[in-house]
Amino acid sequence: MSRLPSVRHPASFFDVFTVTAVSIVVVAAVLTVWHGTFVRIEMAVFTVLVFGWVAWAINRILEESVRSSQR
Repeated sequence: MSRLPSVRHPASFFDVFTVTAVSIVVVAAVLTVWHGTFVRIEMAVFTVLVFGWVAWAINRILEESVRSSQR
């Protein structure tokens, strides 16, 4: 059974990979349709936010793994 990825409570690398892949597709689609400096700046900010989320999500997943292994 498949599930949707969790953005607020990532539990596995499936969540991180899915969100990253979807964000890459969104950025590629937006940059294909619209051209301009403002759109490129918006996509750069969006990409930085996604990579920040990825770092946070991986850190959270690893912390949960450490907690569960210490039990």
